[in-house]
Order: sequence, then structure tokens, then C-alpha cells
Amino acid sequence: MPTTQLQLRKELLIRARDCLLAVQQDEKMEASEDMEPIIIAENVTLEAYIKFCKTERKLPVSIRFIDGKVIAYEVPLSEHGKVSDMISFLIRTWNREDLIVSQNSYLTADATIRPPDLPPSPAGQQPNSSGGAYPTMVVEVGNSESLPSLHSLSTYYFSPRTTIQIYLAIKLFPIHQDGTRAMLALHYLRTNQNKMMPDVVISFGTAPLHHSTMDFLLNDVGVPSVKITGVGFTETTCNAPGITNYQLHIPAVELFSGSPSGVPVRAINGFYLDLWKLQDVVLNVN
Repeated sequence: MPTTQLQLRKELLIRARDCLLAVQQDEKMEASEDMEPIIIAENVTLEAYIKFCKTERKLPVSIRFIDGKVIAYEVPLSEHGKVSDMISFLIRTWNREDLIVSQNSYLTADATIRPPDLPPSPAGQQPNSSGGAYPTMVVEVGNSESLPSLHSLSTYYFSPRTTIQIYLAIKLFPIHQDGTRAMLALHYLRTNQNKMMPDVVISFGTAPLHHSTMDFLLNDVGVPSVKITGVGFTETTCNAPGITNYQLHIPAVELFSGSPSGVPVRAINGFYLDLWKLQDVVLNVN
């Protein structure tokens, strides 16, 4: 019988945190494709999870609710927050919005954006207890969270229940012994023929992607090799602002989808996210 009152023991949360920290600090776990989800509760109702989240905000790990399971997926450290804050500053987003993405799944996005004049969602299809409308864009930043986990979220963010149009995943890989670090941006669009596959994949760190990361992208996800660009795939490094290869385009049509006012004239060409600025806040986090 599903649990209608959720309680999570402190020692269980601490163990989950320690496991995630170990993955984050181990250079050998760069791709983390083999890492199993850290499930800390099962057979839980959506109502019980939402009630728990409203009363227990300060946890040692970030948790999400997928198909009746409570999963620990990230340790909220400064570099994770710095990246989502920078994206928020650049695109003027609202941070960490709780979203019901299916009948039995509830995610907390690191950053969200929506046009200010979006009409409310239909009754019974609201994104959360506050009502309103789904954002048009969501952002997830993975530090401890694995690349496969980040990729899997496209299924939920683009579920039939939501009207989310853009999903941006940023993966920060472990630091190498020489101080370099691989970083990856994956851009997904609901309007793509295969919306579960990123249409833009850019390596923007100070190290190339690990071969196991490439295996995952090419063989598991099915990304064409020509779609993967950036560090390790071009002679142009990501070492200064404004470099063309590292400008990630956010399309205006999808960003302003559903807005009665349409796309503002000033935003007709969309938005370009400078990935060097994300790299900079990660490498220079205090």
C-alpha cells in the first residue's frame, strides 16, 4: 500500500550525500553511466511527497520524486548553485521551481523561465500547488548527478502533461589531477522530431570528454558525432567570453511559446548563452 506520510531518517540522507560526494570527487567516475539511482524511499504517494517538501526544505541532499520513488541525486554545493545562478542572471529565470511532470512524478528544476503573460494551465494540469502555467524552459545542473540521469529527465519534462518547450542540461565532471575539468551542455527541444535526443551538445570545459562519456552519447543516446562540438572537437578552446563556438542558442519561438503577446521584437533572434561564463564561475568559485 502506498505511503501517505513520508519520513526520511537523517542517517539515510547522510549516507546518500556521502555516496554522491564520492562519485563527484572520483576522477575515474567521470561518466558515471553505471551508477544506479540512490533510492531512499519507495511506494510513496505524490501527495505525501509534496507535503514532505513543504515542511522539510533543508536537506543534506537534493531529492526528486519519480514513479513513486524518492531519489537522492545531487549535493547542493556552491559550484552547482553558481552555475544555475549565472544562467538565472543571464536569462532572468526563476530558480528551483517545483513541477508535477506526470501523475506520479515531481521534479524541482534548478532554474525555470516563462513569459510573464502565460495563461494558467487547465484545471487538473497545473504545474504545482501554486497553479499558474508551466515554464517554457527548464535548466538542470549536474555536479554529483550523472549524465545519464540528466538525460533521462527529458522524458519527464517533455511528458504529455507539461507544456515545457526547452530543456537545458549542464554536466560538471570531476576535476582531473592536473586541475582541468570537462563540462558539457545538452540542449533539448520538444519540437524536434526526436525530442528525447539533444539537438545541441557542446563540450566547454578545460579538458576533453572522457571516452566513456562519448560512448554514452554516441551509442546509448544515439547523438550523431557531428552534433558534438567544442573542446576536444575543434582547435578553438573555451578560454574567453564571446567565442562563437561556445554560444548556445536558445530559440525565441519556443521560449515565448503560448504567450498571447508573441515574441518581443527585441528577442526575435533568441538568446545566446555564453558557456565560457558558466565555465568561469565553476573554475573560480569561492
